Formats: sequence, C-alpha cells, structure tokens
Amino acid sequence: MKNIVKSGLAGALALHAGIASAAIQFGETKVDGGLKGNDAAADSAIQTLITNAISFLYLVAVVFALWGGFNILTAGGDEEKVKKGKTILIQAGIGLVVIFLASSIVKWIVGSILGTS
Repeated sequence: MKNIVKSGLAGALALHAGIASAAIQFGETKVDGGLKGNDAAADSAIQTLITNAISFLYLVAVVFALWGGFNILTAGGDEEKVKKGKTILIQAGIGLVVIFLASSIVKWIVGSILGTS
C-alpha cells in the first residue's frame, strides 16, 4: 500500500511539473519592433497626468468645503464650531482659487513648450 501511495504521489508530482513547465515559454516569441509609439505619446501622457492631478485637487477642495459647511450646520449654536467651519470654508475657497490659477499657469506653460493649445 505504501508503494502505491508513493508511486501515485510521484506520478502526480511529475504531471504537475510537466504542466508547469509547459505553461512557461521563455523566448519562444519575438518582440514586435513597432512598440515605440508616436511622437505625441509622451506629450499626451504628461497632459493627461496633469489634468488628472488637477481634477483630484479640485475634488479635495470641494470635499473640504463640504466638510466646513457640515461643521457649520451641525454646530448647534456653538460659536467655536461655527468659527472652525467658516475657517475651513474660507481655506477651501482660497484653495479652489489657487488650484484654478495653478492649472491655468501650468496649461499655458505646457502649451508654450509643446506647442499645443
């Protein structure tokens, strides 16, 4: 009985090794030479990255503005909480203005360097 279990286990191990080695194919295919992409690939990638980052910053500023408004609404007459909520709202508004100005400047600089609109 021991020999049957050992031979069965050895056979299963050999079958598993055969399947695993068949699944891995090293160097059997050639790499296509046309993977370079066009000249505008890096430009559009940079512009997409900047646009996504600025959109994320806008989202963060709006969430902060909502948090400030929530603090004011739930203050329940506590002047300290109202003051804290107003401060958060003012800072979120300043943040939105700064993000808008920064995005405009960055788009202008990238447009000037890359020659795009």
